[in-house]
Amino acid sequence: MKGFLTLCSAVLALLKVVCIPAEAQDAEMTDTLARAVISSSRPAIASTGLKRFDGGELLGGAAILGSPDVLKFLQNLPGVASGMELMSGLYVRGGDGSDNLFMLDGVPLFQVSHLAGIFSSFNTDVIESLDFYESGFPARYGGRLSSIVDIRTKNGSMEDFGGSVSVGLIDGRINLNGPIVRNKLSYDIAIRRSWLDALVAPVLAIENSGNKTKTNGGYALFDSNLNLTYTPGPRDILNLRFYMGSDNFNYSNTTEEKYYGKEIYYSESGTSLKMKWGNLAASAGWKHLISRHSRINTLLYFSRAFSNIRDWQKTDDFSNEILTSTGSAGNTAGNVTAAGFRSIFLHSASHHNLSAGIEYRSSWFNPSRSEERNVDDRLSSSVSSIEDYRSDEASVFVEDEMTYGPFSLTAGIRLDGYFSEGAAYFRPQPRISTSYNLSEGVIVKASYEAASQYDHLLSSIYLDLPTNLWMPSTDRIRPSDSHQVTAGTYVRLSRKLHLDVSGYYRSIENCLIYSGNGSLFPSIDRWEDEFVSGRGRSYGAEIELQYLSGKFRGSAFYTLSWSERKFDALLDSWFRDRFDNRHKLTLTGSWRINEHIDMNATWNFHSGNRVTVPEHTVSLPDGGSRFLFSEPYNAKLPDYHRLDISCNFRKRTKRGNERIWNISIYNAYCRMNPIMMRVTTNEELKPVAIGYSFVPIIPSFSYTLKF
Repeated sequence: MKGFLTLCSAVLALLKVVCIPAEAQDAEMTDTLARAVISSSRPAIASTGLKRFDGGELLGGAAILGSPDVLKFLQNLPGVASGMELMSGLYVRGGDGSDNLFMLDGVPLFQVSHLAGIFSSFNTDVIESLDFYESGFPARYGGRLSSIVDIRTKNGSMEDFGGSVSVGLIDGRINLNGPIVRNKLSYDIAIRRSWLDALVAPVLAIENSGNKTKTNGGYALFDSNLNLTYTPGPRDILNLRFYMGSDNFNYSNTTEEKYYGKEIYYSESGTSLKMKWGNLAASAGWKHLISRHSRINTLLYFSRAFSNIRDWQKTDDFSNEILTSTGSAGNTAGNVTAAGFRSIFLHSASHHNLSAGIEYRSSWFNPSRSEERNVDDRLSSSVSSIEDYRSDEASVFVEDEMTYGPFSLTAGIRLDGYFSEGAAYFRPQPRISTSYNLSEGVIVKASYEAASQYDHLLSSIYLDLPTNLWMPSTDRIRPSDSHQVTAGTYVRLSRKLHLDVSGYYRSIENCLIYSGNGSLFPSIDRWEDEFVSGRGRSYGAEIELQYLSGKFRGSAFYTLSWSERKFDALLDSWFRDRFDNRHKLTLTGSWRINEHIDMNATWNFHSGNRVTVPEHTVSLPDGGSRFLFSEPYNAKLPDYHRLDISCNFRKRTKRGNERIWNISIYNAYCRMNPIMMRVTTNEELKPVAIGYSFVPIIPSFSYTLKF
């Protein structure tokens, strides 16, 4: 680990004046916006799919159970399907949810959510800015198909000590920052922890009092961020950044007995399950200013996602006055580790912003599963499966952002070489974005990009569970490739009213579906046999209408989209994807009543998710029956809609600190949206589909003190 926290070779920031202080350098390199519900800045270069937010914007809207969530914020944007109710899924322009690139300070992350996807792993207290790309990918990004979520965290203040403390319904957060050596070395540290385990413990203690059968359990999530920033001189910034997030879940139901037979027996039988999973990321960065027009940024990084599941069960039989025990114990682990190096050179000329860089990454994939069965404390059988894979990826990229009067063009190319398990793949990925200012308030724009993905997720259900496994491309499982074309128009209708209209078409080659035989635990030794390869395509139109004024900010986001798949092994024609939501409409509003009170509201609507429902039942000769389907995902759940509202009450203390009470209501009018469907048969043996809803109105609150 220490090897990855040592400084490597060269990096820093674009400046207009060499002697700008280091803290101002970072401010110049990061675009920020005034607080709003949802808005986007317009960079000087061509961009068709970039949304840029500062950390303050991510705190707007309803905070579910008192905790703001980055991924649920992004779900409101056009072109993004949210998947299952309450989950933090991102299905971008026909993607499958595992094809989004998440980067935290330049480090790619494999695990980005807590509690099966209900909460994201990103603590909003430390986020400086977020760039979200749906198209127009810069050449420096690679490895995923659908979108890029690039999050940058704050540097600590070089001048003053500050921070915040937040207490929510299920968790608490603390953030501290300040100088260690004034104007030279600063820190920013943040910790988030839930206390569901503490709330459950006394309830279980009362329940277990006086009972032979004891039930114990609990769940806790934990996040920590640490940033150290050192400025040895006006030309250099050194950063050490560390992140660790983990989930811990345990459950046991055991019975203690004392038997009297030929001798006295002490017995403990029952079941037990312990799960721990999470993510770790560390990086060392150096940003170096070469001249007024040139800089170089270098990053050495380490990323690891881990999971460990231990299950145990034991039953006792007391017959013939002899105690016999039968039990089993299993252990499932899935670890993926990546270590890499990235260096980017940037040069600014009169009409050009040139960038060129290299990246190298090694990844290790280590899934394992073992199970032992015992009879009377003697091993009766043992099954073990362990696989180890390694992949190496080398990339070079170059890009030029050109601006000539009203015309802007960004042209670049990324070349990947991927090597794994005797397989070698080379992928050139050209990218181009262009825009033209027809007038002061009208911009037309277009882009094309190719992207490739080499790592694949083994998951048989649409939940972010610790049983999911990342695996590499091999000689049998090829990388997935995507091509996307986007075009649109941006119009400033007035000083406060903006309209953005765009359309896109996207195709995916070697689109993969993991069957997994419906098991929560993916097969380790036969996983390549359980992937089905096909093609995917998605296309549609997105409309963004925003009204931005001093006290009120509102937006309307509408998406008309199609998402389809073609797998010859399943059907010889195109069929609709699970999250083919034809229509999506999001309305947001933020009203600052006065300096002490502001209100936020978001209304979401989208066409229902699709499910596979039997259309006929056939009787078999042996007396059984079989369901028949015309195509996968042949039925649609009812349309989804939900209103979230929140209100912030702010007050300044005598010492100048800010106190904020947030009251949020998720699903304010308690719309019971069906999120799953179960199929049964009636008395006539005809299939009957039953929908289930689980998420009612959820009120919550939080208290924050900023100092």
